[in-house]
Amino acid sequence: MAHFHMHLRMGSHLRPDIDGMELPDLAAVMRVIRLAATDAATATALTYDRFEVTDDIGRLLAIVPLGQLCESVH
Repeated sequence: MAHFHMHLRMGSHLRPDIDGMELPDLAAVMRVIRLAATDAATATALTYDRFEVTDDIGRLLAIVPLGQLCESVH
């Protein structure tokens, strides 16, 4: 298992995912992010616009725009 961090970003503001999550691979990370997007799609005002996925040493592995995820949820 690898340790992933799913940070939230809105413009220049980053809300770091300090704890992260142990998951088998990046595909599992995407499933977790899709679940979070489902919850966010019901919110009246979004507080972030994308997820930034990093590994434990801070390497950026993926940028996932929330808008695209929310559109696929509807």
